[in-house]
Amino acid sequence: MEINESLVKEFKKANENLREKLGSIKKIDKSNVRKLLDIRKVDKLNQKEIENILKNRDIIGVDGSKNKIGNLYPHYLMAIQALAKPMNSNKEGLLISEIYCPLIDEENKDEEDDSKEKSIMAKLEAKISIDSIKKYSPYLLMADGSLMTYRIRCADEWNELKKIAVQNDTLLVGVIEEVKTREISSYLQNSIIIDEEIYDKDILFGLLNEGEYVLINPEKSKKNKEGIISCFFRTSKDPSVIGIDILQSQAEYIDTICSIIYTLTPQQSRGIPIWLDIVDKEVKITNEMMELLANAYIDKDLAEIFIKPKREKRSL
Repeated sequence: MEINESLVKEFKKANENLREKLGSIKKIDKSNVRKLLDIRKVDKLNQKEIENILKNRDIIGVDGSKNKIGNLYPHYLMAIQALAKPMNSNKEGLLISEIYCPLIDEENKDEEDDSKEKSIMAKLEAKISIDSIKKYSPYLLMADGSLMTYRIRCADEWNELKKIAVQNDTLLVGVIEEVKTREISSYLQNSIIIDEEIYDKDILFGLLNEGEYVLINPEKSKKNKEGIISCFFRTSKDPSVIGIDILQSQAEYIDTICSIIYTLTPQQSRGIPIWLDIVDKEVKITNEMMELLANAYIDKDLAEIFIKPKREKRSL
């Protein structure tokens, strides 16, 4: 395989820029940063402690998945589904699905296509969360991603979800794998010299010990206005942090929530509770599944006209 020299130069340039960015992060005195942040510590729970907390109630994991056949707008079919799965194996998971095809979509035609797909998935996740709380009244429901996603993309379902969670004394938690905020750096600017372009995940990389979490200053958090509080949490040997969203009205349970999340996370993992990985695997819509469903339930002539891209017919 022949590699273009121009592309090689661009990669080297990108590497230099990243090295420069790392240099600005390494200049930060992490011991000083630890003193400035509200860092707290939780421990993993043993079986008896978990039983005392749950009191025969359950933990439910929620995640969604999407995949499509076809590529260019509007000629494709997008399958979207969400799963709420209890940890108690005697309880069945709840699944909800929807097909989105821009060609036949009669609603929100002015909405950006990618935004429409994300909104549908957020709505399905919120709906299945509501249904699972109504059916099982779990002690804790953890969703894969920020709770703000529901607030932004499906406000009505979000308000219903909050209401149902509070009514059923269910702790509502969002687990965020990829932290993209700059709220810690914004807060630290009042005390130390720091590049305002540095992201929180970069500042906190290796700063927290296992089992430690840092609360985001509510006055600095945009989520606070929406009744959500957040923390960054190191749950495994991986030096990166994850984000945790909870309802402001359930803030008194943050130590308990973090202890449960920590307990459910393998020490050698990337830091995500194992149950969310299990839910993710079960809800995933694979390419093979899409091909099978399309071949079985979409007439061949319709698929040829409306869905299948020309690239599938390439001979080379």
